[in-house]
Amino acid sequence: MFTSENFTKTEQISLSQEIAIIGVQATPFTSMLMAKGNIEKALSTVYTWREKTLDQTDDLSALEGEDTTEFFESARAELSNILEIFKKGASLSGTAIAMKRNQLAEEVNDRLLELKINMEKKFINGLKADGSVTPFKRQLSGLIEMADASNAVSVTGVVTEEKVKEVMRKLWNQDLAEGTVYAFLNADLKEQVDNIYKDKYGYNHVTTSFGLLVESINTNYGKVNFVLSKHVPADKIVVFNDAYVDLVYLREPHFEALAKTGDSVKGHVIAESTLKVGSKKAVAVVTVTE
Repeated sequence: MFTSENFTKTEQISLSQEIAIIGVQATPFTSMLMAKGNIEKALSTVYTWREKTLDQTDDLSALEGEDTTEFFESARAELSNILEIFKKGASLSGTAIAMKRNQLAEEVNDRLLELKINMEKKFINGLKADGSVTPFKRQLSGLIEMADASNAVSVTGVVTEEKVKEVMRKLWNQDLAEGTVYAFLNADLKEQVDNIYKDKYGYNHVTTSFGLLVESINTNYGKVNFVLSKHVPADKIVVFNDAYVDLVYLREPHFEALAKTGDSVKGHVIAESTLKVGSKKAVAVVTVTE
């Protein structure tokens, strides 16, 4: 983290490394993407990509020594997401700086954490808007909105082991590339899942490389890792293959000094980012109703 001296020497200070390590428990989804290096670079305010799919041709057998005359390319839909601007201001009086030399750094660190938490909420729950109507803000589409409708699973009452298997089978049937499957869920539904598997030997508690406690279970359709998140709606479980999900930056998180007016220093922490889901088929949502 920078000190107050840096504030007067430069107008922009990158915070891309700092944001990756703060607030891991408060922002498990964003922290996971950063720790895994699932980050891409955008060049405009709309990020566009081709859907990541595998060719399903049944017979690929060939004669010995024959020429290759047939070539394959999967039919891939064009997908896109909007780059959203995230910003949080900080202001500090000259007196406050004189009383505590590193007060500015502490304030900026707090604003950076608040920025990351807000990004986390949008990456999960964001609703796409191109900024063409009031309030004219560009807003990204989150993981829930981008999920494939055919992967949806409905639960009435309490989550059961059969429903866990059902959502995993839906992802398995999509013939996705290999990756790690994560299920993000809020506290009440996490308690329900814990009750299903609490006495089973295969319910493993693992602290991952990005600092989160993850409970994993093996099903016939692959291993799923459950992660507690306060930003997932209370009635939903969001399940996804991490090989298809990336964080995209047009502007990485950084601090910009603003013009000094009077006896105070001002600046803001700002980032411009969005979420890439390589294929909507890689995301499933479980919805629980009473």
